[in-house]
Amino acid sequence: MRSLKTSILSGDFAITAAVVDTGAFFTVVAERLWRQFRPGVVTPLPFDPLTPPHLRNITIAGGTFPYDLGELTLRLEDKNGSALAATVVAKLLRDGGRMPVPLTLGLRGGFFEGRTVHAEPDPAAAFGERWTIEGP
Repeated sequence: MRSLKTSILSGDFAITAAVVDTGAFFTVVAERLWRQFRPGVVTPLPFDPLTPPHLRNITIAGGTFPYDLGELTLRLEDKNGSALAATVVAKLLRDGGRMPVPLTLGLRGGFFEGRTVHAEPDPAAAFGERWTIEGP
């Protein structure tokens, strides 16, 4: 997982640290974070009516929580100041404020569509490599 700074795009915005999960299809946002978003930042996405209730939960960081789906646009900024706007589908946890992890950015499920990811050795970078994402 990689660390990024993220901003929620919408006039006023929130800034938070984030981790990147290259294997996750969806972004995961803890309740303590998404409750601070201004109205209109998240577009609610309904579940298919045939989705059983037990499939509307996520197990993460030692707990199982119900979630709602929503779409939002994030401004991702790396340590070099490079920025990329990304619209993501997020699981908005209903964890009662118990979830201790930062925003977790899922990179599968369309995020990479039209983009290129490069990794180059860099002894000064975390984990000995520097990653860049180039947009379309």
